[in-house]
Amino acid sequence: MSLSSVFLTALIGFGVWYWIKSRDLKEFAYRRVARECKRLDLQLLDQTVALKSVRLARNHRGAMSLRRVYGFDFSSTGEDRYEGEIIFLGSLVEEVKFAPHRIH
Repeated sequence: MSLSSVFLTALIGFGVWYWIKSRDLKEFAYRRVARECKRLDLQLLDQTVALKSVRLARNHRGAMSLRRVYGFDFSSTGEDRYEGEIIFLGSLVEEVKFAPHRIH
């Protein structure tokens, strides 16, 4: 087996691992946002979260991790639309942010 074959196999394996990890994290983000919306008596609109950005950042121990930001839309009255974000550092939720919104 040549070095280029090993490299290509490793690259494909990494790509598959990253895709599966990203898919699982997106599903977790959706469940967490849905739970937060329910707790705050808000409606999660479109029943989805969308990846907004991915970058490297340092975690609390100083190690490099991926910082992923997912966006979502929510409503407080059913007639309005606001944006929110859930931010992950590695696989841990760093913050769930809701834009200022009308309280009913």
